[in-house]
Amino acid sequence: MQPTKNTLFHSLAIPIWGLFLLAILVIFYLAQSVLIPVFLAALMALLLNPAVVFVCKIGIARPIGSALLITVTTGVFIFLLSYLSEPASVWFERLPTEIRLIEKKILTFKNSIETVQKTTEQISDMTDIAPSKKSDSNVVVESPDIFKQLLQGTQSLIVSILIFLALLYFSLAFGPQLAQKIGKIVGDEDHRDDLHRMSYDAQQQISHYLLSITMINIVLGIIAGGLMYFLDMPNPIVWGASTALLNFIPYLGPAINLAVITLVALLTFDHAIAVLLPPLMVLVLNIIEGQFVQPLFVGHMLTVSPIIIFLFILFWGSLWGMAGIFMAVPILVIVKIIVEQNMTVTAD
Repeated sequence: MQPTKNTLFHSLAIPIWGLFLLAILVIFYLAQSVLIPVFLAALMALLLNPAVVFVCKIGIARPIGSALLITVTTGVFIFLLSYLSEPASVWFERLPTEIRLIEKKILTFKNSIETVQKTTEQISDMTDIAPSKKSDSNVVVESPDIFKQLLQGTQSLIVSILIFLALLYFSLAFGPQLAQKIGKIVGDEDHRDDLHRMSYDAQQQISHYLLSITMINIVLGIIAGGLMYFLDMPNPIVWGASTALLNFIPYLGPAINLAVITLVALLTFDHAIAVLLPPLMVLVLNIIEGQFVQPLFVGHMLTVSPIIIFLFILFWGSLWGMAGIFMAVPILVIVKIIVEQNMTVTAD
């Protein structure tokens, strides 16, 4: 008996969908220079949309209000970046040269003098960067290539920033008009109303989530910076900013921030209690924020299995690097909200 057309279609459906998903992944990876600013602009538009609505209510035209908000937000970001870049770069430069001191302090806590001497000798050999003639020649030969790579990277960054700003402005200024035109394509009035209600509810929930998480992380960073100041940690504003920024990455981000603060405390203080207090305070803040504050303000939107969150972070991080890591959880929440809205409409 020869197989029917329906049997052949069902037997080919899974391989075809697999090839389609594989093609999508390849496109996402190869077009990341374009897609990353597009996704960032979409997330930022959802975050700033409530502010644009407020500006429109006080009588300012949406295009003008969108331009003003983008200008203010960009100015604040540039100011914070310039203010924090210098102390952060100082710590990043000091970190490799302070490894010997960290090792010595850790081994002092263990009262092992012989191990301290061996470790000191090993690190001094590792940090011996006296250049040889061969290395000089390599630097001279490869310097044009390095300069070319830096130039290309700078050009790519500028293009990505311009794409991001342009898409952000158009999304804020003309996003509702585009949504209305797309809604008119749907011929059935009932389906059009369902689609409009679903998109509006999803947008409201996503904006609420992004705004809530951003405000929670800002307050968390301010409190962490204040505690670091009272604990005599150097550059407390830097550690407050790192606490706020890395908290956008559940589980992994706070762990990295905790490790960095512990490392800096080891470099700064000599007593065990003084070393343990800064990371302990940050750990307590993260526990309070994750177990009490976030469920109170965010609700069920982030009730996703930690395994799924970790896999999502791993997936987007492998595709888009650090940008994908930061966008992974917001994208997961957006997908979850859209699926729930679609299921609600289907049930109705």
